[in-house]
Amino acid sequence: MMKILGWSWSVGRLRGVDIRLHFSLLFSVPIAYYLFKPTDIRGTVEALLWVGGFLLFIFLHELGHTFAAQFVGVPVKSVFIWILGGLTNLAYKPEKPASNLFVASAGPLVNMFLAFLCVAAYLLLYLFFIPYSANPELFLWVQTFANLAFSLAFLNVILVVFNLLPVYPLDGGNILHALMEMFFGKSNADWITLVVSAPFLFALILLGVITRDYILLVFCVIIALALSSLNRSLLRKINLGVNYLFKRAGYYYLLGDYERAVQCFTQEIENEPTHPIANYLARASCYLLMGQKERAVADIERVLKLEPNHPFALELRGEVYVLEKDYDAAMDLFSRVQNINPHWAVPYFDRASILLERKEYRSALDELNKAVSFQGRMPLFYLVRSLAHFRLGDLESAHQDQDLAVQLSPEETLVMVDINLMLYEDNLDWAQDFYSRILAKNPRDSLALHGRADSCRMNNEHELAVGFYTRAIELNPREPRLYLGRGKSYLHLNESEKARSDFEKVPTVTDKLHLKRQADELITRLAAAFEATASQ
Repeated sequence: MMKILGWSWSVGRLRGVDIRLHFSLLFSVPIAYYLFKPTDIRGTVEALLWVGGFLLFIFLHELGHTFAAQFVGVPVKSVFIWILGGLTNLAYKPEKPASNLFVASAGPLVNMFLAFLCVAAYLLLYLFFIPYSANPELFLWVQTFANLAFSLAFLNVILVVFNLLPVYPLDGGNILHALMEMFFGKSNADWITLVVSAPFLFALILLGVITRDYILLVFCVIIALALSSLNRSLLRKINLGVNYLFKRAGYYYLLGDYERAVQCFTQEIENEPTHPIANYLARASCYLLMGQKERAVADIERVLKLEPNHPFALELRGEVYVLEKDYDAAMDLFSRVQNINPHWAVPYFDRASILLERKEYRSALDELNKAVSFQGRMPLFYLVRSLAHFRLGDLESAHQDQDLAVQLSPEETLVMVDINLMLYEDNLDWAQDFYSRILAKNPRDSLALHGRADSCRMNNEHELAVGFYTRAIELNPREPRLYLGRGKSYLHLNESEKARSDFEKVPTVTDKLHLKRQADELITRLAAAFEATASQ
C-alpha cells in the first residue's frame, strides 16, 4: 500500500487529515466517455458530472469514516481516493468493538443520506421544473439533470449495497467483525468474519470473470490480501507465495532460512546500489536473528548515515542495545522512535520489555496496552503482556492473554525465535504456568514441549530441559532447533558425546544454512575443548 500511496499527490488538509488523490483518477475521463459515449454537449456534461459525482461521493464516504474515527478519539493520517474507491488511513484501529462498529457504519450512512438528496433533487426537477420548461432546449437540459440525479441516486444505492457486503475489509465486513467481537471475542470474530467473507469474495471473483470486469478482479485481489490478515497462517502462506514469485529474499526470510536471505539481500544491494536502505535493514534483521550483532550494527549504521532519523533503523539499533543490556541507550532510542512515529506499536513493545526487566510491571503494562491498541494481531504482544499481568498477580488477565496469543498463532507463541529467548530468563514460574496450561489440554503438543524446554534451558534447568526436548523430538524428529537446544543442555551437563550426537544430527534434518553453521561451530568448539583436555 505504501507504494500505491507514493503514486498520489496531496491536494490539501481537512481537520488535520491529508487528502490525497491517486494518479489512476486520470483515467476517470476516458472511463466516463466509454460508459456514456456522449454525442453532444449535454451528453458530455452529463458524463463529466457523473464521474465528478462518483468521486465526490467516495470522498464524502471516506470523510464519514474520518469524522467518526476522530469522534471516538482515533487520529486519521490521510484520506486516499483512487479509481477503485477510497481509503481512510487510521493511525490505529479502535480497541473497542463498539467504536469499530461506529466508524465502519459512518461511510454507508453518508451514502444513504446522499442517495436521499439525489432522489429529492430528481423529484424536484420532475415535479417543479420540467412541467414549466416551455423552451425545448431548456426542457432537454432539465431532463438531462433529472436523469443525472436519478443515476447518482442509484449509484449511491450501489455504493451502499457493495460496501455493506459482509466481506472484510469492506465496511460490511468490518461491521460484521465488530458485532462478532462484541458477542464472541476477538479471535472468534476473526474466524467467523473469514468464513463468512470467503464465499462472498468467491462470488465477486466469479462475477468479475463472467462479466470480464478486470477492475473488479483487481479489487478482489486487494480484498483477498486484506482478508488473509484475519488469519496469520493464511497470511503467511500468501506472503510466501508472493515473495517466492517476486522477491526471493523475502521468501527465505519468511521461511526462517536467514543465511540464504542474506545472500539474496546482498545481491539486491549490489544490483540496486542507489536504493539500498530497505535491503540493508532487511539484511540487518537477518543478522540479528542469526546472532551476528556486529554485522547487523554495520548495516544499521549504513542506513543511519543515509537517513539519520529512519525509525526502523533506530529501532533495530535500540534492540541491539537491549541484547547488550545497555538499557538506558535502548530506551533513549525507543523514545526517539515514538516521537517520530507515535502510532507504531513496536517501540512501545520494546520499551515494555525493558521495563519488565527492571521490574517496573505497571509501566510495562501501560506500554504493552498501547502496543496492542496500535497492532492488535501480534501474538507476541499478548504473550508478553500476560507476563506483566502475571507479575502483578492478575492470573485471570494473564491467562486470557496467553490464550489470545495461542489462538492467533501457536507457532509464533509457543516457540520463540532465538533473539526473544531472553524473555524466559528469571521468568521460569510464568513459563511453567503458561506451558502447563497448554500441555494439560494436549500432553503431546510438540510446540509446547519445545517452548517449555527452551524456558528451562534459559534458566539453567538443564536436566528438565533435556527431558522436554526429548519428548518433543519423539513427536517432531525433523525439527533442527530441538537437537541444538538439547545439545546445548547436554554441554552444560558435561555430556559431550550426547551433545556431539545432537549437533551432528542437525545437518541431516534441515537445509537452513545458519542452523547447519551453528551446529558446525558447536562441534568445532567441542573438538577444541577435547584436544585442550587431552593435552593437559
